[in-house]
Amino acid sequence: MRRRLVGWGAILALAAVYFCAGKFGLSLASLNASASAVWPPSGIALAAVLLGGYRLWPGILLGAFLVNITTQGSVITTGGVAVGNTLEAVSAAWLVHRFAGGLKAFERARNIFKFVLLAAMLSPMLSATFGVTSLCLGHFARWHQYSAIWLTWWLGDMVSDLTIAPLLLVCLARPFIQSTPKRIPEEAGLLLTVALVGSLVFFNPFAAQNYPLEYLAILPLLWAA
Repeated sequence: MRRRLVGWGAILALAAVYFCAGKFGLSLASLNASASAVWPPSGIALAAVLLGGYRLWPGILLGAFLVNITTQGSVITTGGVAVGNTLEAVSAAWLVHRFAGGLKAFERARNIFKFVLLAAMLSPMLSATFGVTSLCLGHFARWHQYSAIWLTWWLGDMVSDLTIAPLLLVCLARPFIQSTPKRIPEEAGLLLTVALVGSLVFFNPFAAQNYPLEYLAILPLLWAA
């Protein structure tokens, strides 16, 4: 019973996060109220399914339905959009597990390539096709705009899968490295260097001389590596 409650809690939490992220994305929509080139929920949903399993799919379906029904559309068209979003996340996760090493996808170059191709480029086609077709059939978008809206939809999902999903997976799939007394001086020095370089780059005291101080950012990156 407790395990079931925890599972439903995770589903509802995912739906809430999806809804909030979706509202933010659609606030930047221009071509159509339901299509945005900035769509964080796609990457969030992919990372959630990869980390938590396919059992979380109802959270994606619920979140996608709520974010779209409160924007525009009927129950039927919104259902089509939600199904497409859910299929995208589930299919992307399955493809990553099957062909790209699952949670270890970013440990090898060839798996990274497969992740980009399968999860970020191929799977979003499902969501874009389901979504735009549903909108056009429900007269919430015009057929002559189909390709433009489809491309916007696909780009938003693709960019999210390429940026947000990898970030969440890298941060959450592995336990954080615990600091040790020997590492504290090095970590403090690295943070201080980042702060100093950031101050020099953004508050350039040598602006008149036009020095390319932005290249100093390479130093802490090399140190951290």
